[in-house]
Amino acid sequence: MEGHCQVEGANAEKLQARRDVVEVTRNLATGDLVQINFDDLAAHESIYAREKLDVPYEDDDIAVVIKPAGTSIVSFGYMLPFSLQLTDSTDDTQGQHTADIPETATGDEHCHDEDDENDEDEDIAVQSNISPALDKQGRGRCAAIHGLEKASSGLILVAKNSDMRLTLVRMHNEGEIRRTFRVICHGRWAWNNTLSVDKESNKSFHSNETSIPTSPSALEVDCIASIQIVSITPSNEAGSLSTLDVIPHSPYMGVKVRRYLMSMQNPVVGDSGNTKPLKANRKGLMSALVKVEFIHPKLGTPVVICMDEPAKFEQLRSRDQKANLRRQANDMEELRKGGLDPVSTYDRTSNQPIAYMVGEKDFFGLRFKVSPATLIPRTSTETLVHAAIAIAQGRSVKILDVGTGSGCLLLALLHSIPSATGVGVDISQEALEVAISNGKLHGLEDRAQFQEGDLGCLESRPELLQSFDVLVCNPPYLDSSKAAKLTKAFAGTEYEPPVALFADQQGYGAYELLAASLLRDLRASGPRRVMREGGRIILEIGSGMGQRVRDIFKFLQFETALKDKHESERCLVFATPVPWEDKISN
Repeated sequence: MEGHCQVEGANAEKLQARRDVVEVTRNLATGDLVQINFDDLAAHESIYAREKLDVPYEDDDIAVVIKPAGTSIVSFGYMLPFSLQLTDSTDDTQGQHTADIPETATGDEHCHDEDDENDEDEDIAVQSNISPALDKQGRGRCAAIHGLEKASSGLILVAKNSDMRLTLVRMHNEGEIRRTFRVICHGRWAWNNTLSVDKESNKSFHSNETSIPTSPSALEVDCIASIQIVSITPSNEAGSLSTLDVIPHSPYMGVKVRRYLMSMQNPVVGDSGNTKPLKANRKGLMSALVKVEFIHPKLGTPVVICMDEPAKFEQLRSRDQKANLRRQANDMEELRKGGLDPVSTYDRTSNQPIAYMVGEKDFFGLRFKVSPATLIPRTSTETLVHAAIAIAQGRSVKILDVGTGSGCLLLALLHSIPSATGVGVDISQEALEVAISNGKLHGLEDRAQFQEGDLGCLESRPELLQSFDVLVCNPPYLDSSKAAKLTKAFAGTEYEPPVALFADQQGYGAYELLAASLLRDLRASGPRRVMREGGRIILEIGSGMGQRVRDIFKFLQFETALKDKHESERCLVFATPVPWEDKISN
Protein backbone atom coordinates (compact mmCIF):
# COMPACT_ATOMS: atom_id res chain seq x y z
CA MET A 1 0.00 0.00 0.00
CA GLU A 2 1.49 3.32 -1.05
CA GLY A 3 0.87 6.59 0.80
CA HIS A 4 2.35 9.62 2.48
CA CYS A 5 2.33 10.59 6.16
CA GLN A 6 3.16 14.11 7.35
CA VAL A 7 3.53 14.77 11.07
CA GLU A 8 3.88 18.30 12.52
CA GLY A 9 5.63 18.69 15.88
CA ALA A 10 7.46 16.00 17.88
CA ASN A 11 10.94 14.59 17.51
CA ALA A 12 11.79 12.36 14.57
CA GLU A 13 14.15 9.47 13.94
CA LYS A 14 14.94 8.12 10.51
CA LEU A 15 14.92 4.38 9.70
CA GLN A 16 17.06 3.27 6.78
CA ALA A 17 17.27 0.15 4.59
CA ARG A 18 20.17 -0.07 2.15
CA ARG A 19 20.91 3.57 3.06
CA ASP A 20 17.48 4.75 1.86
CA VAL A 21 15.00 6.33 4.24
CA VAL A 22 12.02 3.96 4.29
CA GLU A 23 10.04 5.23 7.25
CA VAL A 24 9.96 8.16 9.63
CA THR A 25 8.90 7.43 13.21
CA ARG A 26 7.58 10.09 15.50
CA ASN A 27 6.69 10.29 19.14
CA LEU A 28 3.29 11.95 18.90
CA ALA A 29 2.02 14.31 21.52
CA THR A 30 -1.50 15.50 22.25
CA GLY A 31 -2.47 18.13 19.71
CA ASP A 32 -0.15 16.91 16.95
CA LEU A 33 -1.70 17.03 13.49
CA VAL A 34 -1.41 13.90 11.34
CA GLN A 35 -2.21 13.98 7.63
CA ILE A 36 -2.40 10.73 5.61
CA ASN A 37 -2.69 10.79 1.84
CA PHE A 38 -4.02 7.42 0.60
CA ASP A 39 -3.79 6.40 -3.05
CA ASP A 40 -6.69 3.97 -3.33
CA LEU A 41 -6.04 3.22 -7.02
CA ALA A 42 -2.48 2.21 -6.23
CA ALA A 43 -3.74 0.18 -3.29
CA HIS A 44 -6.20 -1.78 -5.45
CA GLU A 45 -3.62 -2.24 -8.17
CA SER A 46 -1.01 -3.55 -5.72
CA ILE A 47 -3.46 -6.27 -4.60
CA TYR A 48 -5.64 -7.10 -7.59
CA ALA A 49 -3.42 -6.38 -10.58
CA ARG A 50 -0.70 -8.81 -9.58
CA GLU A 51 -2.38 -11.70 -11.44
CA LYS A 52 -4.29 -11.13 -14.65
CA LEU A 53 -7.48 -13.04 -15.30
CA ASP A 54 -7.74 -15.19 -18.41
CA VAL A 55 -10.06 -13.50 -20.94
CA PRO A 56 -11.03 -15.90 -23.77
CA TYR A 57 -13.43 -13.38 -25.36
CA GLU A 58 -13.61 -9.58 -25.35
CA ASP A 59 -15.05 -6.83 -27.53
CA ASP A 60 -16.04 -3.23 -26.85
CA ASP A 61 -19.16 -4.19 -24.90
CA ILE A 62 -18.83 -7.76 -23.62
CA ALA A 63 -16.17 -9.99 -22.14
CA VAL A 64 -16.14 -13.60 -21.02
CA VAL A 65 -13.62 -14.05 -18.23
CA ILE A 66 -12.42 -17.16 -16.37
CA LYS A 67 -12.79 -17.01 -12.59
CA PRO A 68 -10.21 -19.24 -10.90
CA ALA A 69 -11.25 -21.62 -8.12
CA GLY A 70 -10.56 -20.10 -4.73
CA THR A 71 -11.34 -16.56 -5.90
CA SER A 72 -14.56 -15.08 -4.55
CA ILE A 73 -16.84 -13.26 -6.96
CA VAL A 74 -16.14 -10.05 -5.03
CA SER A 75 -12.38 -10.39 -5.51
CA PHE A 76 -13.06 -11.31 -9.13
CA GLY A 77 -14.93 -8.02 -9.52
CA TYR A 78 -11.98 -6.13 -8.08
CA MET A 79 -9.63 -7.86 -10.55
CA LEU A 80 -11.71 -7.16 -13.65
CA PRO A 81 -10.58 -3.56 -14.34
CA PHE A 82 -6.95 -4.67 -14.42
CA SER A 83 -7.60 -7.59 -16.80
CA LEU A 84 -9.89 -6.01 -19.43
CA GLN A 85 -9.18 -3.43 -22.11
CA LEU A 86 -11.05 -0.41 -20.79
CA THR A 87 -10.96 3.20 -21.97
CA ASP A 88 -12.52 6.45 -20.80
CA SER A 89 -15.01 6.14 -23.64
CA THR A 90 -16.18 2.71 -22.52
CA ASP A 91 -19.01 4.29 -20.52
CA ASP A 92 -19.49 7.59 -18.78
CA THR A 93 -23.13 7.16 -17.82
CA GLN A 94 -22.82 4.50 -15.15
CA GLY A 95 -24.45 6.56 -12.47
CA GLN A 96 -27.35 7.56 -14.72
CA HIS A 97 -28.31 3.96 -15.48
CA THR A 98 -27.84 2.30 -12.14
CA ALA A 99 -31.08 3.73 -10.79
CA ASP A 100 -32.93 2.44 -13.85
CA ILE A 101 -32.00 -1.18 -13.24
CA PRO A 102 -35.03 -3.03 -11.82
CA GLU A 103 -34.63 -5.09 -8.67
CA THR A 104 -34.75 -8.37 -10.60
CA ALA A 105 -31.94 -7.25 -12.86
CA THR A 106 -29.40 -7.96 -10.15
CA GLY A 107 -30.54 -11.54 -10.13
CA ASP A 108 -32.13 -11.18 -6.66
CA GLU A 109 -35.38 -12.79 -7.73
CA HIS A 110 -33.60 -15.98 -8.64
CA CYS A 111 -30.53 -15.85 -6.47
CA HIS A 112 -31.43 -15.26 -2.84
CA ASP A 113 -33.14 -18.63 -2.65
CA GLU A 114 -30.04 -20.26 -4.16
CA ASP A 115 -27.70 -18.81 -1.56
CA ASP A 116 -29.37 -20.36 1.49
CA GLU A 117 -26.90 -23.27 1.74
CA ASN A 118 -23.96 -21.06 2.77
CA ASP A 119 -22.43 -21.27 -0.70
CA GLU A 120 -20.27 -18.18 -0.75
CA ASP A 121 -21.04 -15.59 -3.39
CA GLU A 122 -23.29 -17.81 -5.47
CA ASP A 123 -25.27 -16.13 -8.25
CA ILE A 124 -24.65 -12.49 -7.35
CA ALA A 125 -24.19 -9.77 -9.95
CA VAL A 126 -21.21 -7.85 -8.63
CA GLN A 127 -20.09 -4.59 -10.15
CA SER A 128 -16.40 -3.86 -10.01
CA ASN A 129 -16.66 -0.08 -9.63
CA ILE A 130 -15.92 -0.34 -5.93
CA SER A 131 -13.57 2.59 -5.82
CA PRO A 132 -14.18 6.18 -6.96
CA ALA A 133 -10.55 6.21 -8.06
CA LEU A 134 -11.18 3.30 -10.42
CA ASP A 135 -14.18 5.10 -11.85
CA LYS A 136 -12.11 8.21 -12.47
CA GLN A 137 -9.64 6.10 -14.43
CA GLY A 138 -12.42 4.59 -16.56
CA ARG A 139 -11.81 1.21 -14.93
CA GLY A 140 -14.94 0.80 -12.83
CA ARG A 141 -17.64 0.45 -15.44
CA CYS A 142 -17.73 -3.33 -15.91
CA ALA A 143 -19.98 -5.79 -14.08
CA ALA A 144 -20.30 -9.54 -13.77
CA ILE A 145 -23.73 -10.65 -14.96
CA HIS A 146 -23.81 -13.78 -12.81
CA GLY A 147 -21.86 -15.21 -9.90
CA LEU A 148 -20.07 -18.46 -9.18
CA GLU A 149 -19.11 -20.26 -5.99
CA LYS A 150 -15.71 -19.41 -4.57
CA ALA A 151 -14.62 -23.06 -4.75
CA SER A 152 -15.60 -23.33 -8.41
CA SER A 153 -13.86 -22.11 -11.54
CA GLY A 154 -15.62 -21.09 -14.71
CA LEU A 155 -16.65 -18.60 -17.33
CA ILE A 156 -18.19 -15.35 -16.16
CA LEU A 157 -20.11 -13.10 -18.55
CA VAL A 158 -19.13 -9.45 -18.05
CA ALA A 159 -20.74 -6.25 -19.33
CA LYS A 160 -18.26 -3.45 -20.00
CA ASN A 161 -20.80 -0.61 -19.83
CA SER A 162 -24.09 0.04 -18.12
CA ASP A 163 -26.23 -0.16 -21.28
CA MET A 164 -24.88 -3.61 -22.05
CA ARG A 165 -25.31 -4.61 -18.43
CA LEU A 166 -29.03 -3.85 -18.66
CA THR A 167 -29.26 -5.90 -21.85
CA LEU A 168 -27.32 -8.89 -20.56
CA VAL A 169 -29.20 -8.97 -17.27
CA ARG A 170 -32.45 -9.06 -19.22
CA MET A 171 -31.10 -11.91 -21.36
CA HIS A 172 -29.95 -13.70 -18.21
CA ASN A 173 -33.35 -13.42 -16.56
CA GLU A 174 -35.26 -14.36 -19.72
CA GLY A 175 -33.26 -17.51 -20.43
CA GLU A 176 -31.33 -16.27 -23.46
CA ILE A 177 -27.93 -17.24 -22.05
CA ARG A 178 -27.03 -20.93 -22.04
CA ARG A 179 -24.46 -22.25 -19.57
CA THR A 180 -22.95 -25.72 -19.21
CA PHE A 181 -21.67 -26.97 -15.87
CA ARG A 182 -19.16 -29.83 -15.85
CA VAL A 183 -19.57 -31.80 -12.60
CA ILE A 184 -18.30 -35.03 -11.07
CA CYS A 185 -20.93 -36.75 -8.96
CA HIS A 186 -21.19 -39.88 -6.84
CA GLY A 187 -22.54 -43.06 -8.39
CA ARG A 188 -23.49 -44.08 -11.90
CA TRP A 189 -25.84 -41.60 -13.54
CA ALA A 190 -28.63 -43.90 -14.60
CA TRP A 191 -31.73 -41.81 -15.21
CA ASN A 192 -31.88 -43.04 -18.78
CA ASN A 193 -28.26 -41.94 -19.18
CA THR A 194 -28.93 -38.90 -21.35
CA LEU A 195 -31.63 -36.47 -20.35
CA SER A 196 -33.20 -33.49 -22.02
CA VAL A 197 -36.19 -31.79 -20.48
CA ASP A 198 -38.75 -30.00 -22.63
CA LYS A 199 -40.21 -27.31 -20.42
CA GLU A 200 -43.23 -26.71 -22.64
CA SER A 201 -44.40 -30.31 -23.10
CA ASN A 202 -43.17 -31.46 -19.70
CA LYS A 203 -41.46 -34.47 -21.32
CA SER A 204 -37.89 -35.69 -21.31
CA PHE A 205 -36.09 -37.21 -24.27
CA HIS A 206 -33.08 -39.37 -25.04
CA SER A 207 -30.57 -38.03 -27.51
CA ASN A 208 -31.88 -40.76 -29.85
CA GLU A 209 -35.29 -39.04 -29.60
CA THR A 210 -36.92 -41.92 -27.71
CA SER A 211 -39.45 -40.25 -25.44
CA ILE A 212 -39.77 -41.17 -21.77
CA PRO A 213 -41.94 -39.64 -19.03
CA THR A 214 -40.27 -36.89 -17.09
CA SER A 215 -39.82 -37.02 -13.34
CA PRO A 216 -42.66 -35.27 -11.53
CA SER A 217 -40.11 -33.05 -9.78
CA ALA A 218 -40.85 -29.40 -10.45
CA LEU A 219 -37.20 -28.69 -9.72
CA GLU A 220 -36.15 -30.75 -12.73
CA VAL A 221 -38.69 -29.31 -15.15
CA ASP A 222 -38.13 -25.72 -14.11
CA CYS A 223 -34.38 -25.75 -13.61
CA ILE A 224 -32.64 -28.44 -15.68
CA ALA A 225 -32.54 -28.23 -19.47
CA SER A 226 -30.31 -31.22 -20.20
CA ILE A 227 -27.79 -33.66 -18.76
CA GLN A 228 -25.18 -35.44 -20.87
CA ILE A 229 -22.75 -38.12 -19.68
CA VAL A 230 -19.09 -37.31 -20.31
CA SER A 231 -17.65 -40.40 -18.62
CA ILE A 232 -18.29 -42.96 -15.89
CA THR A 233 -15.25 -44.25 -14.02
CA PRO A 234 -14.92 -46.75 -11.14
CA SER A 235 -14.49 -45.62 -7.55
CA ASN A 236 -13.88 -47.65 -4.41
CA GLU A 237 -15.88 -45.33 -2.20
CA ALA A 238 -18.67 -44.19 -4.52
CA GLY A 239 -18.88 -47.34 -6.69
CA SER A 240 -18.68 -45.09 -9.74
CA LEU A 241 -17.97 -41.45 -10.48
CA SER A 242 -20.11 -39.84 -13.19
CA THR A 243 -18.76 -36.82 -15.04
CA LEU A 244 -21.72 -34.91 -16.44
CA ASP A 245 -22.40 -31.82 -18.50
CA VAL A 246 -25.48 -30.19 -16.97
CA ILE A 247 -27.28 -27.28 -18.60
CA PRO A 248 -29.70 -25.48 -16.26
CA HIS A 249 -32.35 -23.14 -17.52
CA SER A 250 -31.09 -19.56 -17.19
CA PRO A 251 -31.06 -17.78 -14.75
CA TYR A 252 -30.53 -20.84 -12.56
CA MET A 253 -26.95 -21.61 -11.65
CA GLY A 254 -24.75 -24.11 -9.80
CA VAL A 255 -26.78 -24.46 -6.59
CA LYS A 256 -29.82 -25.69 -8.50
CA VAL A 257 -27.64 -28.17 -10.38
CA ARG A 258 -26.24 -29.56 -7.14
CA ARG A 259 -29.63 -29.61 -5.46
CA TYR A 260 -31.14 -31.59 -8.33
CA LEU A 261 -28.31 -34.13 -8.45
CA MET A 262 -28.52 -34.55 -4.68
CA SER A 263 -32.24 -35.30 -5.02
CA MET A 264 -31.40 -37.96 -7.62
CA GLN A 265 -28.96 -39.66 -5.17
CA ASN A 266 -25.97 -38.54 -7.27
CA PRO A 267 -24.48 -35.73 -5.17
CA VAL A 268 -21.67 -33.63 -6.62
CA VAL A 269 -18.27 -34.30 -5.07
CA GLY A 270 -17.48 -31.41 -2.72
CA ASP A 271 -17.58 -30.05 0.80
CA SER A 272 -20.25 -27.34 0.49
CA GLY A 273 -24.03 -27.33 0.45
CA ASN A 274 -25.79 -30.12 -1.47
CA THR A 275 -22.54 -32.04 -2.08
CA LYS A 276 -20.84 -35.10 -0.63
CA PRO A 277 -17.08 -35.43 -0.09
CA LEU A 278 -14.82 -38.27 -1.07
CA LYS A 279 -12.01 -39.40 1.21
CA ALA A 280 -9.67 -38.68 -1.69
CA ASN A 281 -11.14 -35.19 -2.10
CA ARG A 282 -12.10 -33.70 1.26
CA LYS A 283 -11.97 -30.08 0.11
CA GLY A 284 -13.05 -28.18 -2.96
CA LEU A 285 -15.95 -28.52 -5.37
CA MET A 286 -16.03 -30.69 -8.49
CA SER A 287 -18.10 -28.25 -10.50
CA ALA A 288 -17.00 -25.81 -13.19
CA LEU A 289 -18.86 -23.55 -15.61
CA VAL A 290 -17.16 -24.68 -18.84
CA LYS A 291 -19.35 -23.23 -21.59
CA VAL A 292 -21.33 -20.04 -22.21
CA GLU A 293 -23.53 -19.51 -25.30
CA PHE A 294 -25.61 -16.51 -26.39
CA ILE A 295 -26.53 -14.36 -29.36
CA HIS A 296 -24.53 -11.13 -29.29
CA PRO A 297 -27.14 -8.41 -28.65
CA LYS A 298 -25.40 -5.88 -30.94
CA LEU A 299 -23.79 -8.04 -33.62
CA GLY A 300 -26.55 -10.64 -33.84
CA THR A 301 -23.98 -13.43 -34.15
CA PRO A 302 -23.70 -16.57 -31.98
CA VAL A 303 -21.03 -16.43 -29.29
CA VAL A 304 -19.88 -19.79 -27.94
CA ILE A 305 -17.04 -19.76 -25.42
CA CYS A 306 -15.60 -22.95 -23.91
CA MET A 307 -12.89 -23.74 -21.41
CA ASP A 308 -11.16 -27.01 -20.55
CA GLU A 309 -12.31 -28.74 -17.41
CA PRO A 310 -10.02 -28.06 -14.41
CA ALA A 311 -7.02 -30.37 -14.10
CA LYS A 312 -8.25 -31.52 -10.68
CA PHE A 313 -11.16 -33.34 -12.36
CA GLU A 314 -8.90 -35.78 -14.22
CA GLN A 315 -6.63 -36.05 -11.20
CA LEU A 316 -9.57 -37.18 -9.06
CA ARG A 317 -10.84 -39.66 -11.66
CA SER A 318 -7.36 -41.08 -12.25
CA ARG A 319 -6.60 -41.38 -8.53
CA ASP A 320 -9.89 -43.15 -7.81
CA GLN A 321 -9.54 -45.40 -10.85
CA LYS A 322 -6.03 -46.51 -9.86
CA ALA A 323 -7.18 -47.18 -6.30
CA ASN A 324 -10.07 -49.21 -7.68
CA LEU A 325 -7.74 -51.30 -9.83
CA ARG A 326 -5.53 -51.98 -6.81
CA ARG A 327 -8.59 -53.03 -4.84
CA GLN A 328 -9.73 -55.32 -7.63
CA ALA A 329 -6.32 -56.98 -7.74
CA ASN A 330 -6.36 -57.46 -3.96
CA ASP A 331 -9.91 -58.78 -4.05
CA MET A 332 -9.05 -61.25 -6.80
CA GLU A 333 -6.12 -62.52 -4.78
CA GLU A 334 -8.34 -62.89 -1.71
CA LEU A 335 -10.83 -64.92 -3.74
CA ARG A 336 -8.08 -67.20 -5.04
CA LYS A 337 -6.77 -67.73 -1.51
CA GLY A 338 -10.28 -68.66 -0.45
CA GLY A 339 -10.49 -71.26 -3.20
CA LEU A 340 -13.11 -69.35 -5.17
CA ASP A 341 -13.19 -68.62 -8.89
CA PRO A 342 -12.61 -64.86 -9.23
CA VAL A 343 -14.30 -64.65 -12.62
CA SER A 344 -17.62 -66.14 -11.47
CA THR A 345 -17.55 -64.77 -7.90
CA TYR A 346 -16.24 -61.21 -8.13
CA ASP A 347 -18.89 -58.49 -8.07
CA ARG A 348 -17.97 -54.98 -7.05
CA THR A 349 -21.48 -53.61 -7.50
CA SER A 350 -21.95 -54.69 -3.89
CA ASN A 351 -20.19 -52.99 -0.98
CA GLN A 352 -20.02 -56.29 0.91
CA PRO A 353 -16.40 -56.71 2.04
CA ILE A 354 -14.53 -59.34 0.08
CA ALA A 355 -13.41 -60.89 3.38
CA TYR A 356 -17.02 -61.77 4.16
CA MET A 357 -17.51 -63.21 0.66
CA VAL A 358 -14.47 -65.43 1.15
CA GLY A 359 -14.89 -65.97 4.89
CA GLU A 360 -11.17 -65.40 5.48
CA LYS A 361 -8.67 -62.57 5.95
CA ASP A 362 -4.88 -62.31 6.32
CA PHE A 363 -3.47 -60.73 9.48
CA PHE A 364 0.17 -60.57 10.57
CA GLY A 365 1.12 -63.18 7.97
CA LEU A 366 -1.54 -65.66 9.08
CA ARG A 367 -4.90 -66.60 7.56
CA PHE A 368 -7.97 -66.25 9.80
CA LYS A 369 -11.60 -67.14 9.40
CA VAL A 370 -14.03 -64.21 9.70
CA SER A 371 -17.79 -63.79 9.64
CA PRO A 372 -20.27 -60.91 9.92
CA ALA A 373 -20.12 -61.55 13.70
CA THR A 374 -16.48 -60.46 13.77
CA LEU A 375 -14.66 -57.31 12.82
CA ILE A 376 -12.47 -57.71 9.73
CA PRO A 377 -8.79 -57.55 10.82
CA ARG A 378 -7.04 -54.32 9.81
CA THR A 379 -3.39 -53.90 8.98
CA SER A 380 -3.23 -50.97 11.41
CA THR A 381 -4.04 -53.33 14.31
CA GLU A 382 -0.77 -55.17 13.65
CA THR A 383 0.83 -52.24 15.51
CA LEU A 384 -0.47 -53.79 18.76
CA VAL A 385 1.15 -57.13 17.90
CA HIS A 386 4.52 -55.46 17.36
CA ALA A 387 4.20 -53.60 20.67
CA ALA A 388 3.31 -56.75 22.64
CA ILE A 389 6.12 -58.79 21.07
CA ALA A 390 8.62 -56.09 22.02
CA ILE A 391 7.36 -56.14 25.61
CA ALA A 392 7.38 -59.95 25.91
CA GLN A 393 10.94 -60.32 24.59
CA GLY A 394 10.36 -64.05 24.18
CA ARG A 395 9.38 -64.62 27.82
CA SER A 396 6.54 -66.89 28.97
CA VAL A 397 3.92 -64.19 29.29
CA LYS A 398 0.19 -64.49 29.89
CA ILE A 399 -1.88 -62.37 27.50
CA LEU A 400 -5.47 -61.15 27.87
CA ASP A 401 -7.19 -60.08 24.62
CA VAL A 402 -10.25 -57.98 25.42
CA GLY A 403 -12.83 -57.89 22.63
CA THR A 404 -11.11 -60.72 20.81
CA GLY A 405 -13.53 -61.04 17.86
CA SER A 406 -11.97 -63.51 15.42
CA GLY A 407 -9.10 -64.06 17.87
CA CYS A 408 -6.57 -62.82 15.32
CA LEU A 409 -4.76 -60.49 17.76
CA LEU A 410 -4.24 -63.10 20.50
CA LEU A 411 -3.44 -65.93 18.09
CA ALA A 412 -0.92 -63.83 16.14
CA LEU A 413 0.84 -63.10 19.45
CA LEU A 414 0.85 -66.75 20.57
CA HIS A 415 2.18 -67.79 17.16
CA SER A 416 5.00 -65.22 17.47
CA ILE A 417 5.79 -66.00 21.15
CA PRO A 418 5.95 -69.82 21.41
CA SER A 419 6.08 -69.87 25.23
CA ALA A 420 3.13 -67.50 25.74
CA THR A 421 -0.43 -68.43 26.72
CA GLY A 422 -3.56 -66.34 26.59
CA VAL A 423 -7.26 -65.79 27.03
CA GLY A 424 -9.58 -63.98 24.62
CA VAL A 425 -12.88 -62.56 25.84
CA ASP A 426 -15.81 -61.19 23.86
CA ILE A 427 -19.46 -60.45 24.53
CA SER A 428 -20.51 -62.21 21.31
CA GLN A 429 -20.87 -65.99 21.44
CA GLU A 430 -20.89 -66.11 17.62
CA ALA A 431 -17.56 -64.28 17.52
CA LEU A 432 -16.10 -66.65 20.11
CA GLU A 433 -17.05 -69.64 17.94
CA VAL A 434 -15.04 -68.10 15.08
CA ALA A 435 -12.09 -67.46 17.44
CA ILE A 436 -12.14 -71.06 18.72
CA SER A 437 -12.17 -72.28 15.12
CA ASN A 438 -9.15 -70.10 14.34
CA GLY A 439 -7.30 -71.45 17.39
CA LYS A 440 -7.74 -74.97 16.06
CA LEU A 441 -6.81 -73.86 12.54
CA HIS A 442 -3.39 -72.72 13.75
CA GLY A 443 -2.86 -75.50 16.29
CA LEU A 444 -3.00 -73.13 19.25
CA GLU A 445 -6.03 -74.53 21.06
CA ASP A 446 -3.83 -75.80 23.92
CA ARG A 447 -2.42 -72.31 24.61
CA ALA A 448 -5.47 -70.18 23.84
CA GLN A 449 -8.75 -70.09 25.71
CA PHE A 450 -11.80 -68.13 24.61
CA GLN A 451 -14.66 -67.19 26.90
CA GLU A 452 -17.52 -64.77 27.19
CA GLY A 453 -16.70 -61.52 28.96
CA ASP A 454 -17.38 -57.77 29.04
CA LEU A 455 -14.59 -55.18 29.02
CA GLY A 456 -16.54 -53.16 31.58
CA CYS A 457 -16.44 -55.83 34.30
CA LEU A 458 -13.30 -57.92 33.86
CA GLU A 459 -12.57 -57.96 37.59
CA SER A 460 -15.93 -59.65 38.30
CA ARG A 461 -14.98 -62.81 36.38
CA PRO A 462 -13.01 -65.18 38.72
CA GLU A 463 -11.57 -67.05 35.73
CA LEU A 464 -9.86 -63.82 34.61
CA LEU A 465 -8.06 -63.18 37.92
CA GLN A 466 -4.82 -64.63 36.54
CA SER A 467 -2.41 -61.69 36.97
CA PHE A 468 -1.92 -61.27 33.23
CA ASP A 469 1.36 -59.78 32.02
CA VAL A 470 -0.10 -58.10 28.93
CA LEU A 471 -3.58 -56.88 28.07
CA VAL A 472 -4.31 -56.01 24.44
CA CYS A 473 -7.51 -54.36 23.33
CA ASN A 474 -8.87 -52.94 20.10
CA PRO A 475 -12.10 -51.45 21.45
CA PRO A 476 -14.88 -49.84 19.42
CA TYR A 477 -13.96 -46.17 19.08
CA LEU A 478 -16.08 -44.66 16.30
CA ASP A 479 -18.63 -42.13 17.53
CA SER A 480 -22.01 -43.87 17.74
CA SER A 481 -23.85 -40.57 17.22
CA LYS A 482 -22.30 -40.42 13.74
CA ALA A 483 -22.84 -44.09 12.87
CA ALA A 484 -25.06 -43.45 9.85
CA LYS A 485 -22.66 -40.88 8.41
CA LEU A 486 -19.57 -42.99 9.05
CA THR A 487 -20.97 -46.17 7.53
CA LYS A 488 -21.71 -44.20 4.35
CA ALA A 489 -18.26 -42.64 4.34
CA PHE A 490 -16.41 -45.95 4.85
CA ALA A 491 -17.63 -48.51 2.34
CA GLY A 492 -18.32 -51.96 3.75
CA THR A 493 -18.56 -51.00 7.42
CA GLU A 494 -22.34 -51.37 7.32
CA TYR A 495 -21.75 -55.14 7.10
CA GLU A 496 -19.56 -55.31 10.23
CA PRO A 497 -20.97 -55.72 13.76
CA PRO A 498 -21.80 -52.23 15.11
CA VAL A 499 -20.86 -53.29 18.67
CA ALA A 500 -17.28 -53.78 17.43
CA LEU A 501 -17.15 -50.39 15.71
CA PHE A 502 -19.17 -47.79 17.60
CA ALA A 503 -19.11 -46.44 21.14
CA ASP A 504 -20.96 -43.66 22.93
CA GLN A 505 -19.42 -40.56 24.52
CA GLN A 506 -17.97 -39.47 21.16
CA GLY A 507 -16.28 -42.85 20.75
CA TYR A 508 -14.62 -42.92 24.18
CA GLY A 509 -17.29 -44.95 25.99
CA ALA A 510 -15.47 -48.30 25.71
CA TYR A 511 -12.25 -46.76 27.02
CA GLU A 512 -14.15 -45.37 30.00
CA LEU A 513 -15.65 -48.78 30.80
CA LEU A 514 -12.31 -50.58 30.50
CA ALA A 515 -10.57 -47.96 32.63
CA ALA A 516 -13.21 -48.27 35.36
CA SER A 517 -12.84 -52.06 35.40
CA LEU A 518 -9.04 -51.88 35.62
CA LEU A 519 -9.19 -49.25 38.36
CA ARG A 520 -11.51 -51.48 40.44
CA ASP A 521 -9.13 -54.37 39.82
CA LEU A 522 -6.13 -52.37 41.06
CA ARG A 523 -8.01 -51.28 44.19
CA ALA A 524 -9.21 -54.79 45.01
CA SER A 525 -7.79 -56.50 48.08
CA GLY A 526 -6.29 -59.97 47.95
CA PRO A 527 -3.54 -61.56 45.90
CA ARG A 528 -5.59 -62.34 42.78
CA ARG A 529 -6.12 -59.64 40.21
CA VAL A 530 -6.67 -59.40 36.48
CA MET A 531 -3.33 -57.63 35.93
CA ARG A 532 -0.06 -58.20 37.74
CA GLU A 533 2.05 -55.38 39.14
CA GLY A 534 3.91 -53.76 36.27
CA GLY A 535 1.67 -55.43 33.70
CA ARG A 536 1.25 -53.70 30.34
CA ILE A 537 -1.99 -52.46 28.81
CA ILE A 538 -1.80 -51.98 25.03
CA LEU A 539 -4.70 -50.09 23.42
CA GLU A 540 -5.57 -49.27 19.84
CA ILE A 541 -6.84 -45.71 19.34
CA GLY A 542 -8.40 -43.72 16.52
CA SER A 543 -6.84 -40.72 14.88
CA GLY A 544 -6.63 -37.72 17.22
CA MET A 545 -7.82 -39.66 20.28
CA GLY A 546 -4.47 -40.04 22.02
CA GLN A 547 -4.57 -37.25 24.60
CA ARG A 548 -8.07 -37.96 25.86
CA VAL A 549 -7.35 -41.69 26.17
CA ARG A 550 -4.20 -40.83 28.14
CA ASP A 551 -6.37 -38.75 30.47
CA ILE A 552 -8.89 -41.59 30.89
CA PHE A 553 -6.11 -43.98 31.95
CA LYS A 554 -4.19 -41.42 34.03
CA PHE A 555 -4.15 -43.83 37.02
CA LEU A 556 -1.73 -45.96 34.97
CA GLN A 557 1.83 -45.16 33.98
CA PHE A 558 1.94 -44.03 30.37
CA GLU A 559 4.94 -45.51 28.56
CA THR A 560 4.81 -44.86 24.82
CA ALA A 561 2.74 -44.23 21.72
CA LEU A 562 3.31 -46.11 18.46
CA LYS A 563 2.36 -45.13 14.91
CA ASP A 564 1.00 -47.37 12.19
CA LYS A 565 2.29 -47.64 8.62
CA HIS A 566 0.36 -44.51 7.69
CA GLU A 567 2.16 -42.50 10.40
CA SER A 568 -1.03 -42.17 12.46
CA GLU A 569 -0.79 -42.59 16.24
CA ARG A 570 -2.43 -46.01 16.58
CA CYS A 571 -1.31 -47.62 19.82
CA LEU A 572 -0.80 -46.49 23.44
CA VAL A 573 1.12 -48.52 26.01
CA PHE A 574 0.50 -48.17 29.76
CA ALA A 575 1.88 -50.02 32.80
CA THR A 576 0.08 -50.85 36.04
CA PRO A 577 1.73 -48.96 38.92
CA VAL A 578 4.33 -50.52 41.22
CA PRO A 579 3.63 -50.48 44.10
CA TRP A 580 -0.16 -50.48 43.71
CA GLU A 581 -0.69 -47.44 45.89
CA ASP A 582 1.37 -45.12 43.68
CA LYS A 583 -1.47 -43.94 41.46
CA ILE A 584 -4.68 -45.53 42.72
CA SER A 585 -5.11 -43.87 46.09
CA ASN A 586 -7.45 -41.20 44.69
